[in-house]
Amino acid sequence: MFTSVWWFGLLSSVFTIIVILVTLKGKSNQVKAYSSYVFAFLLSFIYIITNVIAINNNTWNLLQNLPFQICYISLIIGIIVLINKKQWMFEWMIFIASLAGLYAIITPVLTIGNSPWFYFEFYFLHAGIVFIPLYLHIIHNMRCRFNSWWKTLLRNQITIMILLIFNFSTGANYMFLIEKPIVNHIFLIGEWPFYVIIINLIVIGHVYLVNKFIVSQ
Repeated sequence: MFTSVWWFGLLSSVFTIIVILVTLKGKSNQVKAYSSYVFAFLLSFIYIITNVIAINNNTWNLLQNLPFQICYISLIIGIIVLINKKQWMFEWMIFIASLAGLYAIITPVLTIGNSPWFYFEFYFLHAGIVFIPLYLHIIHNMRCRFNSWWKTLLRNQITIMILLIFNFSTGANYMFLIEKPIVNHIFLIGEWPFYVIIINLIVIGHVYLVNKFIVSQ
């Protein structure tokens, strides 16, 4: 954190999101619909290229490169919702993905490589999952349903339980449910399982506050 690369990634992500939203605001429905396909394609393309590079470098493996981190789960949901505008997927992006992407950008952890491409991919895709719910809310006027926050939290808990079983069975550490990431983070308190419980409680609190002070307004 606070290195020149960190500042560049953070500020360029914020700047790009704002510019795109301002540019698309007030455009025709045709332009808005077309832009959804463009964003879905770009995010898919960057993700695919990253996996191709990992395979080519012989660094791809089942314990690190499956899309089972919360941000990559959100990326896949985000790509799909850009196309089909599914309501529950939009709510996932509002409550879970936006928080996960924001914290990832603020406290970055590169788990699959540290070459210039992986730096670019990290900020591009994480800025993307912050951008998607803002884009759908501001440009396409999508709104969350009443009490959708707790249903989204339930889906998140189901995801956590499935990945806990997978991690214990394979030795993986998706969503950092088994071992803490090597990063300075104010919410990473204690060792396993306490930091997992604390992070989960903080996510619940954040989701509730987002619903109460932003979504419900």
